[in-house]
Amino acid sequence: MELDERIRVVPYDEEWTTLFQEEKGHLLKVFGDDAVDIQHFGSTSVPGMWAKPIIDVLIGVRSLELNGSITNGLIRLGYEGFGEAGVKGRLYFRKRREHAYNLAVVIWNGEQWVNNLLIRDYLRNNPDIASQYGERKLGAIRKGHTTLLSYSDDKADYVHRLLVQAKESME
Repeated sequence: MELDERIRVVPYDEEWTTLFQEEKGHLLKVFGDDAVDIQHFGSTSVPGMWAKPIIDVLIGVRSLELNGSITNGLIRLGYEGFGEAGVKGRLYFRKRREHAYNLAVVIWNGEQWVNNLLIRDYLRNNPDIASQYGERKLGAIRKGHTTLLSYSDDKADYVHRLLVQAKESME
């Protein structure tokens, strides 16, 4: 399967939290002690926010060298691996079935871990900013950015500014 895919943005669904918890249970069995922590992140983790209906799962590990039992376990769960997929320090896996999931396997407490959770928490604590971001996502779709790579490119600068704002809010 190719990395790029058609995407859509939908209103927040309260089921996303439950879907994350269920998938987290499956992933804990696969990763065992290699997973320091597993967090729900991305737009599906922000109540009330428009999002792609894909649950983003952040898995913090001590090493990005995953052993064969982990990669085989992910394959058995239906995940496909894409390596770093353009993001240094992250292993990207995705599952597309009845419910869709993206996994970001990163170094626990490393830059990817900290930045992703910082943005998530900033959006959770600032519903007005989350609403603006949701409108930005809808605007990208309206402009015709309906594939993953085009959509991601369109909002990349905005997400970078969100990270800067989130960091400034911590000072």
